Amino acid sequence: MTDPSGSGAVAAKSGTGPARDRRRIAVAFTWVLVITLLLVTGYVLTAIGIPYATTAGPMVAKVHPASYMALATVLLWGWAEGGIGGFVGRVAITRPGLVAFGLATLLLLFQTAVVVRLPITPVVDTFVLALLLFVAIDATDEPERERLATFLHAIMALNALLALVEYASGWRLTPLFEANGTVMTYEWRASALFGHPLLNAFVTGNYLVMLAFGAATRLSPLHRAALMGLSALALIAFGGRVAMVVAMAMVGVAGLFGAVRMLAGHRVKIDHVVFAIMAVSVAVIFVVIFVDVGAADRFLDRFSNDYGSARTRLSMLRIFGDLTWEQFLLWPDPELIVQAQREYSIRIGVESSEVGFVANYGLVVTIVFFVGLATLMRELVAATSARALWSIFYFVAVMSTSLGIAAKTTVLAVFVLFILVLVPRSHPRRSP
Repeated sequence: MTDPSGSGAVAAKSGTGPARDRRRIAVAFTWVLVITLLLVTGYVLTAIGIPYATTAGPMVAKVHPASYMALATVLLWGWAEGGIGGFVGRVAITRPGLVAFGLATLLLLFQTAVVVRLPITPVVDTFVLALLLFVAIDATDEPERERLATFLHAIMALNALLALVEYASGWRLTPLFEANGTVMTYEWRASALFGHPLLNAFVTGNYLVMLAFGAATRLSPLHRAALMGLSALALIAFGGRVAMVVAMAMVGVAGLFGAVRMLAGHRVKIDHVVFAIMAVSVAVIFVVIFVDVGAADRFLDRFSNDYGSARTRLSMLRIFGDLTWEQFLLWPDPELIVQAQREYSIRIGVESSEVGFVANYGLVVTIVFFVGLATLMRELVAATSARALWSIFYFVAVMSTSLGIAAKTTVLAVFVLFILVLVPRSHPRRSP
C-alpha cells in the first residue's frame, strides 16, 4: 500500500517477518547516517588522519562518510520497501521537486568534472548528500521522526553547552585545522560538536528560528524557552555575526506576530505568555551581565574589526573583470579567478554563495542549478508545512553572505534534516 501522505514510502512496517526486519535495518542505518552527519566533522576526520579537508590525499578520502552512508541507507530503504526500482519510482512520482533538483545536480557534476575540471567532491557532499538524506528521512514514519527529534534537541543542547565551555576556557573538543593540516592557534570561536564555527552558527541560528516559529510542537513552553535561550547564548560563542543578527531579527518577528495575534483576540495559553516573559527577562539579564563583565568582548570585536570580511563583500564582484563573456556565462577559468582574488586582496574567499557559484560554474549553470535548488526548497515545504518557509528565508539570508554552499560543506544536508524532522507536517503520515 502506498503511503497516503504522498511521500512514496510503502507501508511495510505492519508486515511480519522479513519485511519488518528489513525496515528495522533501514531505520537503523538512517540513525547511523544522522549521527555520522552531525558528529563526524571534517576536523574529526583530519584529527584521526583522514585527509578530508586538507589539500593532500586520494579523492575517496575527500568524500564525507555521511555521503557513503546516505547512499547505503537509500539502497536499504529500497530493499525494505519492495525493491529499489519501485522505491525510486514512487519517490520520483510523489516528490517531483527531488527529480528536478537531482537533474540540476547532475548538470552541476558534469560542469564540474568535464567543463571547468574542478574536484567533484564538493558537489557530492553539498548536494548529493542532501538529496539522498531527504529520501531516507522522508521514508520514516511519524514515531520514528519523533525519536529523531528528541535526539536533535539533546544534541543541540549539548552542542550549545560545549560551545560555552570552549568559549570560556579556550579548551577544544576537536582542534581546528588549516587546509594544509596545521592546527589553528589564533581562532577563539568555539567548534563544539559540529566543527567549523560558522557551520555551528548557521545550524544553531536556524534551530532558534525554527523553535520561535513553532517547530517541535511536542516541546513544553519551558523546554522551548530554555533551548531558545541556550541557543542564543551559543551564537556568541560561535561568533557568527550574520547568523546571529538574522536569527535574532526573525525571533523578534515571531514575537511580534504572537503579540499581534494576542491583541487581535486569538486564544493564547497563559502559561505560554508567562514562560515567554520569563525567557525574555532572563535572557536580557544574562546578556547584560555577560557584556558587563567583558565575556562578550571577543564577539563584539568582530563587529568593529571584521578582518577583511566587509572589504571582501564590496570588492568580490571585481574578480570577474578579467573573464571574457563566454567564460563568465559558460566556463570560468579557475586560475583567472584565483589570480583576481590575489590581485584585489580578497584573501578570505568570496563571501556570497551566489557569487561563488558564478565564479566556479558560470552564470548559466548557476541559474539552472538555483532553479533546481528552489524545487528542493518547495519540496521541503510540501513534505512538512508552510512553517518551513521561515527556515528557508533564514537559509537564503545567511548563505547569501557567506561562501556557504558554493564550497564543500554538509550544511544543506543538516538543514534538510532539521526541517524534515522538526517542522510539523500539515498532513502527518499515518502509521500503517
